[in-house]
Amino acid sequence: MKREEFYRKQKRASNKTGKPTNACETIQILLFTPDKELILQKRSLEKKHNPGLIDKAIGGHVTFGFTPTYTTMSETLQELNVPSFVLDSKEDFRKTFHLLKNYLDRSALIQFVESDIIVFEKIIQKKIVKIANKSHFYLGFYNGSIKPIDKESSGVLYYKWNALQKEMKVSPELFTYDLKYFLKRYRKKIESFLKIVDEKNK
Repeated sequence: MKREEFYRKQKRASNKTGKPTNACETIQILLFTPDKELILQKRSLEKKHNPGLIDKAIGGHVTFGFTPTYTTMSETLQELNVPSFVLDSKEDFRKTFHLLKNYLDRSALIQFVESDIIVFEKIIQKKIVKIANKSHFYLGFYNGSIKPIDKESSGVLYYKWNALQKEMKVSPELFTYDLKYFLKRYRKKIESFLKIVDEKNK
C-alpha cells in the first residue's frame, strides 16, 4: 500500500473507531554525538505530520521488499549524506565504536535495539490521529556536520541528556509523541548505551 493511501485509511479509521486497523513498518533512530548530545530536528511547518515539532534526527518507512537494516543505511545516507555501519550485536558494536570513534565525522555507527508494534499519536492536518507502527528501534553515534537536504527539517538541535529531560518536563508540547515515547521506554538502555563513550578499548 502506498504511504499516502495508508495514512488516509488510518485517519478515517481513527476518526471512526478511535484506534488504528493496520500498522506500517518504520525505522526509528536516536543519534548521539560522542559528547553524549542527542541530535534532534525541528520538523518543517510544511510537513503534514507533526509540523513544527522537535523529533528524532532520523526515521523512515520501510519500503516493501526492503529490510530494516537496508532502510536504516538508506535513510542515514539520505538524511546525513554519509554511509553507516549497522550492527546487531552489542559486543560487535562496542568493538567497532572503539575502532571507528575517530572517524565518526564521516560515517555513522548504529546499533539495533528492538522491534515492536506501537500505537503513536500524530498530528495530521491539525488533528490527532492514532497510527500503529511496527517500529525497529536503533541507537547510534555520529560526529559530523548535519545540513538538512530538503524542506522536511527547519533546523538541527543538539541536547545534552539531562538538559533534554528537563526541557521535556517544562514544555512537552514542543516534542513529538514518538520522541517522548522512545526516550521514556528506552531510558535505561540509552543511559547504558552512552557509557560506551567512557570505556577504554579492551
